[in-house]
Amino acid sequence: MPKVWETLKYYLNKEKLMTVSQFLVMGVTFLLLGIFINIIVLSQTALKYLEDQAQITIFFKDEFGEDKILPVKGNLEKDSRIGTVNYVSKEEALRIFKEINKDEPVLLESISASVLPASLEVKAKNIKDLEGLTNEFKAMEGVEEVRFYKDVVSRFRAVSTAVYIIGFLLVVSFFVISYSVVISALRTTINSRGQELEIMKLVGASDSYVKNPFIYQGVFFSLISAASASVVMVVFGVSISKINVFSKGLSLGFVPGFYINPIVFSLILSFILLASGFMLGYFGSNAAIKKYLKY
Repeated sequence: MPKVWETLKYYLNKEKLMTVSQFLVMGVTFLLLGIFINIIVLSQTALKYLEDQAQITIFFKDEFGEDKILPVKGNLEKDSRIGTVNYVSKEEALRIFKEINKDEPVLLESISASVLPASLEVKAKNIKDLEGLTNEFKAMEGVEEVRFYKDVVSRFRAVSTAVYIIGFLLVVSFFVISYSVVISALRTTINSRGQELEIMKLVGASDSYVKNPFIYQGVFFSLISAASASVVMVVFGVSISKINVFSKGLSLGFVPGFYINPIVFSLILSFILLASGFMLGYFGSNAAIKKYLKY
């Protein structure tokens, strides 16, 4: 271990500019990786909450009374594709209308329950079924209008996809740059200590004795950079938890119905960043050693 610290001390003292550059580039890399993963999870969570609120509203004609609507409701509840069905009577529709327009007294004076349609609010178990159900409902007897605001979800999906692609490209780009920085930094150290390394080999030093300090150096810088980004991610997770934007927690798209506490997720993300830092430092160091040390 003394040899490791000696190598690190030498590098920190002699290559200050390279040290700062390495920390900055690698720190930005892991910060971007953390932000990218957070964006994916947050957008998946927002999409899940949005999908949970997405519904079809079936408005019935005035002559199609409650005695006919309730049997329709019962039949819909038996459909395996449908999650919940809520009946909104004319009186309930008026109450909702008054609540929404409570600051418009003139408008409220001209509205009565008789002019508002009764409706059924339908939520599907899978959002993909909403469009098909909408078409089926339009053909039902007594239906005046069917509303399904599919554009909101579709646009959100499109924006999320664009963010994923851009984020992925940025992370990959900075990982390549960081990998190059690790190799360049070790090349500088190896070249600066070339004569010393040759003497060490001449007096019988083993390959691992010479190589290990450089591997530790690469891993050290990567882990410190990853740890710095991890602190930011934990602070972000705590902030999300306190704001309580998502009451159920964060949703993981590949695990339906599963939610995780933001703080717990930030700790898991920190572990991922540290593991990524170790791998980047270890493999980058090994690549530099194989390329610039001829033994």
